[in-house]
Amino acid sequence: MDMPSHDNPPELASGNILKHVSMSTRIHETVYTLESRVLSLPDGSTRSEYRVMLERNVIKDWTEGDVGQYFGMDIY
Repeated sequence: MDMPSHDNPPELASGNILKHVSMSTRIHETVYTLESRVLSLPDGSTRSEYRVMLERNVIKDWTEGDVGQYFGMDIY
């Protein structure tokens, strides 16, 4: 499993990153990076988000949901 390096991690206005994982997956000879994170929100709750990247280009920006569970990445 390849782990990408991130020179500039994303900044958040709505909360702090509690946990962050990433993994690469190959679909039809194209390698995508899936990132999953858990945010701590100001009201004390948490929110899971994910994004999809192709090389260093964002294909799908941060979206609410937990894709890590589908790849065996339990980040809670």
